[in-house]
Order: sequence, then C-alpha cells, then structure tokens
Amino acid sequence: MHLSFIGPVPPFRGGISQHSALLVGALREAGHEVDVYSWAAQYPERLYPGDPYAPGAQPFPDAHFTLRWWDPSSWVRVGRAARAADALAFQWVTPFQGPAYRTMLAASGSTPSVAIVHNPVPHEERAVDRRLTRLGLGTVRGALAPPEPAADDLRRLVPGVPVVPMAIPPLLDLDPTPLPPGPPWRLLFFGFVRPYKGLELAIDTVAALVQRGVPVELTVAGLFWGPVEPWHERVAAAGLDGTITLRPGYVPDEEVQELFAAHHVVVVPYRSAPQSAIVPLAYAAGRPVAATRVGGLAGQVAEGVSGALALSDDAPGLADAVERVLADLERLARNATEHAPTWPAVVEALVGLVAAADGNATYEAETTPPGRPPPSARRDPET
Repeated sequence: MHLSFIGPVPPFRGGISQHSALLVGALREAGHEVDVYSWAAQYPERLYPGDPYAPGAQPFPDAHFTLRWWDPSSWVRVGRAARAADALAFQWVTPFQGPAYRTMLAASGSTPSVAIVHNPVPHEERAVDRRLTRLGLGTVRGALAPPEPAADDLRRLVPGVPVVPMAIPPLLDLDPTPLPPGPPWRLLFFGFVRPYKGLELAIDTVAALVQRGVPVELTVAGLFWGPVEPWHERVAAAGLDGTITLRPGYVPDEEVQELFAAHHVVVVPYRSAPQSAIVPLAYAAGRPVAATRVGGLAGQVAEGVSGALALSDDAPGLADAVERVLADLERLARNATEHAPTWPAVVEALVGLVAAADGNATYEAETTPPGRPPPSARRDPET
C-alpha cells in the first residue's frame, strides 16, 4: 500500500509526534510505502506555550516539513500530493487544525482518508471544539480512536464514520527490569504535568499513605504546564519536602529506562483521559499502575491483574489502590509486561480501515511478527 501520512513527527516534542514516528516505522517494516508530511508550524504559541521541539531530537528522515497553520496554500499542496497515494492517514491532534484537515481532504480528491484520533476534543474543551471536530473529521472514511468511552464520543460526533478502538502501544522501547529493593516504596508520576493529570491528587495520596505509616516516596518527572514554584509550595505545605521530589523538565530518552527501573509503581491520577501513553510505558518497563477510574484508563489498567483503580478526586481511595498494588507487587509487575499493545496490531487495524474505505480492496505487505515497537523512532510521552 502507498500511504500519505500527515502529522507531527520529530523534532516536535510530544507523544503524538513520537506516535507518528513509530507508526510510520511500523508501516514501513510491514512493507508499506509511506510519504510523510509534517508541520513546520503547528499552531499559535499561545495555544501551546513552550519550546515545540524536543531537546536533541533529529528531524524524522525523509519527512516533508511543509505545513503551516497560517498558510492555507500549504494545506492544499499536501492534499493534492496525496492524490498519488492509495490512501491518506492523518493524526487528529487538536480541533484548531480542523479547517486545515478539511481543506487537505478536499484537495486530495477521491483518495480515501482515515484519521488517527487521540482526543476527539481537548482535555480543556472550548465551546467551538466539537464543531471544529465535526468539520475536520466529518468526511473521513474511518478512524482509529482510544477505547471506550472516547470511541463512543467520536461516533456521536461524526455519526456514520466507522470507528475502530485502538490502545496506544509503548512510545519507547523499554526493557522490563527487576524491582528495586524496598521499602521505601518509590512511586513515579511521569510525563507532561497538565491540569487534567491530577498531580494535586498524587500529592494528597502520598500524604494519606504517610499518615497511615506506609513508607513511600514520590518522584514527579516531566515538563510542567506553567510555573513549578506553586507545586514546591504545595509539597512543603503538606510537610512532604523529603518525601516528594519534583524533577521538572524534559526527560531524555536515554534516562527513561533508568527512571522507571528505580521505581516500584507508576501512579496515573488523571481527572479525565481517553487513555494514557504512560500506562503502556509502565507495562513495557514491568511496572504496575495505580490509576483513577476515568475515561479509557479503566480499560488500560486491569484491577488485580496489572494494577489497581480508584475513583477520581479520591485521595484515600487512590492510597488504597497503591496499597493493593504493594501487597501483590511481584505478581503485578510480572503481569504488567504482558499488557502493552503492539505496533503490528495498530498497523493491522489501520490497513483494515483503509481496505474498507477503499471498497474492501486488499493490500499485500510483508508481515511483521508481534513484539517490540520498531526501533526507527523514539518517544517523548508528554501527553
């Protein structure tokens, strides 16, 4: 199959950029031809503040960095280029890009299109977002989306568009490692610290565990959405200065393996989420997860199998979940490695959607055995 792929790729930072790179690598390893079109400028800086590039990241090989949010002629050129392909696939990142993608799809003529949807609407939703999502996705022939309830939300937004639920595989090739000695039991909050990620709940959970006499420590590692100082003040006010370590800033790929290896449990205390890219990373590293039962997290974390779940905004409940994990830590850590989705499964689902969109045409390609993600790209799971 000859595919035109549109979406951010390195050196842009973020989990979706790395998802693009790994998916393109998996498609090519399966024998498909892929033309990659990325953004030179994705959106105004005020929408997503901070450096858009990952430190030290190299541009994805042979990608065309031609799209600009302020230049409709670039949208038209990329759409017309897709006419030479069997299908067009694109990453749905933000409704702000809805007009751009609608223009590209129109310019691509009769080329069937499929979307890879990470969030049908943003975590911090605005009044216009659902309308822009309908505009951008209303003419696609199919979509990959996070598992329920996000997939159902997308079906309601764009009725008639076939939606295939698909979980995120690990965005970095990590090896499972033995658990470190304990106690103290070391908890890890990893990734981009945004309001919906629930860091305040993680802090309150640690406070509850300390009050119960459970010897725990928490590391918070990732870029912060806003100033870090208020978080230092919150930790100090809770009397947890020696228990919680804030490590603000991008974590280079080569340090991620060691970071996960040094901890026992990954905590994912989100307030909302269609799914989390951190959960499959934890599983790849052989670490169980304590998470809130919101959005797609309930489908990613199996209670008593790969971790434990609690209600959102319930610090005592999340503390209970952490204790349940610690009580069966060795078994849950062993189980975790078996629960990460694979990139060959994503390729199979995407190619199946394209075949259905193209009137059930079949595309032959070399098969790729299940296993680890292809080594052709690395990740920044700050989503």
